[in-house]
Amino acid sequence: MTEERNIERIKAIRQLLDEGRRAEAAELIVPLLPPDQAEIFEELSVEEQTRLLKFIEVGEAANIIEFLDDDDAASLAEHLDIKVLIRVLNEMEPDEAADLLGDIDPKLRQQSLDRMTDSEEVQSLLQYPDDSAGGLMTSDYYVFHQETRVGKAFDAIRQQPLQDEEIPYIYAIDDQERLTGIARLADLIRAHPEQPLQTVADPQFVSIEATADQEVAAQLLSKYDLLALPVLDENERLLGVITVDDAIEALEEEATEDFYKSAGILSPRDQQTAKSDLMVRGPIWKSWMVRLPFLLLTMIGGLLAGGVIGIYEEALETIVILAFFIPVVMNMGGNSGTQSVGIFIRGYVLGHIDPKSFAKHILREVAVGLGLGIILGFVAGLMAGLWQGDFQIGLVVGLSLLCTVTLATALGFLVPLIINKLNIDPAVASEPVITTINDFTGMLIYFFFASLFIAGLS
Repeated sequence: MTEERNIERIKAIRQLLDEGRRAEAAELIVPLLPPDQAEIFEELSVEEQTRLLKFIEVGEAANIIEFLDDDDAASLAEHLDIKVLIRVLNEMEPDEAADLLGDIDPKLRQQSLDRMTDSEEVQSLLQYPDDSAGGLMTSDYYVFHQETRVGKAFDAIRQQPLQDEEIPYIYAIDDQERLTGIARLADLIRAHPEQPLQTVADPQFVSIEATADQEVAAQLLSKYDLLALPVLDENERLLGVITVDDAIEALEEEATEDFYKSAGILSPRDQQTAKSDLMVRGPIWKSWMVRLPFLLLTMIGGLLAGGVIGIYEEALETIVILAFFIPVVMNMGGNSGTQSVGIFIRGYVLGHIDPKSFAKHILREVAVGLGLGIILGFVAGLMAGLWQGDFQIGLVVGLSLLCTVTLATALGFLVPLIINKLNIDPAVASEPVITTINDFTGMLIYFFFASLFIAGLS
């Protein structure tokens, strides 16, 4: 699918969703292959994804989620209705379901496991780290007792539903579930139906322990030219199988991560997802703790700038003294707005901010801004009053900062949303717009309070 056709299809899907024609929107994506469907889904917001997924057959929805980036898949899963999520998980391969559940909220993970039809297989896979052989294996493979007749094994295979991830090996186990041999499907076709499986299966095989690193599994698959690798516990009991495509995918992800680390950086999504979740949905006091130090630093810099001016303005009247604190008010408003713009853009891109419930997000940001404004206004007002020996000036500076910071944080969420609606890049345009508005309104607020509390300006 070319990039141009992809863009056109995404625009058409968005338009149909906006018009409430969700079934028609789904018809545009259903004929595509799962990787192409996932590519389109990753360009849609979480809210658009959930609306579209309701009109896609559950098995196909499971395939789409399997091809999504891990963070995108987890975000979508957390926004789905629990009943829809359960149906999707039941359709997924056990290892894919385990990968998805391992990335979502622990409470939702447990609720899902409690309601899944075959949660035991998935639960057993969740106990291993993602970068281990156990975390990479699947529990969906052909396994029979070593004394099973070849004919009966074939009958059992025919009765099993067709899987997306077929493994071309048959695994023979003993009474203790220890792996005793591996046979290819081609070996069984050539064997007599009455032959026991142990006479066909090769007792010499390559395996790996569940606790081994996934890189070792990939190396063994490559070295011995295997399509699948059995995973054993410390007692040589068969736990699962690692397929070569899963191993390659895991190595690609690890190689990308190693590349970022070697360059001294992290993957952009790894950096942003946790930070955005904290800023958008975490406790308000944590937002204060993260943002307050930088704002205090900016405030101190503004006070120092006012002090430099004051060195040369000792003989001036009160009206000139007010000019010392203009940089503080302007800088604090500008920086508060810039912080909010960054948090909004990151949260919007990652799907943590839903435009349909924007009022909730902006009210939360106003609460954050109000808390920051109170703290910064009190500190700056106290310092200004002590410095000038006039607490009327401190009152003007403190109230100005309170109002300016609160207004700037609200504008930091509102302006990029409006800019985005106008099809302008919010990352490019938001900060200049915010700065211009804050400079103007900041000075209006400052001189309003000055005229209200200081004699001679009213």
